[in-house]
Amino acid sequence: MITKTLHVALREFKATVLTKGFILGVLIMPFLMMGAVPAAMLLVSRTPPAVDGSVAIIDRSSDAQPVAAALTQALSPASIETWVREQTEETTEQATAAVKKVAGDIPVPDADAAIKTAAASIVVPKVQSEVLPADTDEKPAKDALIGGDPYDGSRLALIVIHPTAVNKPDADENFGGYSLFIKKGLDARVQGMIREKTRSAIFEARAAANGLDPVRVRTITRIDAPDTVTWTEDGEKSSGEAAQFLVPVGFMLLLWISVFTGGQYLLTSTIEEKSNRIMEVLLSALSPMELMSGKIIGQMCAGLLILVLYSVLGVSSLIAFQQSHLVNWANLALLVVYFFIAFATIACMMAAVGSAVNDIHEAQALMTPFMLVLIAPMLLMMPIIMNPNGALATTLSFTPLINPFVMVLRLSSSDPPPFWQVGLSIIIGAATVYVLALGAAKVFRIGILMYGKPPNFATLVRWVKMA
Repeated sequence: MITKTLHVALREFKATVLTKGFILGVLIMPFLMMGAVPAAMLLVSRTPPAVDGSVAIIDRSSDAQPVAAALTQALSPASIETWVREQTEETTEQATAAVKKVAGDIPVPDADAAIKTAAASIVVPKVQSEVLPADTDEKPAKDALIGGDPYDGSRLALIVIHPTAVNKPDADENFGGYSLFIKKGLDARVQGMIREKTRSAIFEARAAANGLDPVRVRTITRIDAPDTVTWTEDGEKSSGEAAQFLVPVGFMLLLWISVFTGGQYLLTSTIEEKSNRIMEVLLSALSPMELMSGKIIGQMCAGLLILVLYSVLGVSSLIAFQQSHLVNWANLALLVVYFFIAFATIACMMAAVGSAVNDIHEAQALMTPFMLVLIAPMLLMMPIIMNPNGALATTLSFTPLINPFVMVLRLSSSDPPPFWQVGLSIIIGAATVYVLALGAAKVFRIGILMYGKPPNFATLVRWVKMA
């Protein structure tokens, strides 16, 4: 029995791995992911589009309308051009650094020139300030925002400065602010520019009203955030808040991609062999249990190959960037353990469903309830990472089907779970696999030679009971 099962596993492994689609997909994916960040930074610009219109200002802070005066200066063509150039330069520096970091020692002679050429071609938005009397009725001013588009010279926004934005009537009260009304379809980056300019104008008016120099106050209150440094046995290592999220997400994606890639291949191969009547030939020499076990083991090896390959690439990248301190090496061993549990769980369901249906469309209907449960860790990823030992994360760690994915997130978080929870989750996962394997074997034995109308979920349960 073992020999026959291993023969099926080897056949399944070769049929999956030795294909151009698998090889290209596995090799191309890491390079696509490595280039995604710098590519996104190059393609996504923080500078606003070249809108053309006016911004109306109603300053009710005082008769002198100090905010309107400061805001008119802030929205002048020269001020906007300076702001856009600063945003462009910052984005350019970040994109250039990202490209060089990914390229490593590979020379990228034209990267800086290409980025700077693109930055120089940016068109500055055309915005005109329109100061309205302080007693202006807001309703007609708002109605002027209706109609037209942000590129035809019409009104883009209306800013209403509150009466207490600069001077407070009572020392115990807080300063007021402003209201912003925008035209439908106005770009979010233009909105951000208007908000930033308005906050700056109110700040200058408040400082001047209190006899302070705005430039000096900004200089005194400015504190540049330092680079976060982790102190390790080997000395200083660069770090950051992003590592708290990137490492758990990386472990989760490793497990998710390897498990579901192998599981999907198992489902499709089972359906194809059943539809082509190859199963009938195979069952003449094998028992249903030998066939199912061999297919699961073969696809498990294919998934494990993906996991190992991507893990080696990930760890090598961390070592190259001197960030290996972010990974606890014991977690890599536990990642493999949870891979076996997660894959066996998914594979049992895939094999059962694949043997019971005749095409992939029928399989999708049966797999939908299971997939809704399995995507829960992805949807709850951030709450689990932020509070890895909370009630939600702890409960999901002991929930069948999804506990391997949840535990991988918790293990690589900033507050790993206690050892007894790790052991208990492995026991629960193993028990889940055992129960699913028994049910899948019964469904596989009946469904593999069943043709015609596809079964529903109730029929599968009846097969499990009767087999």
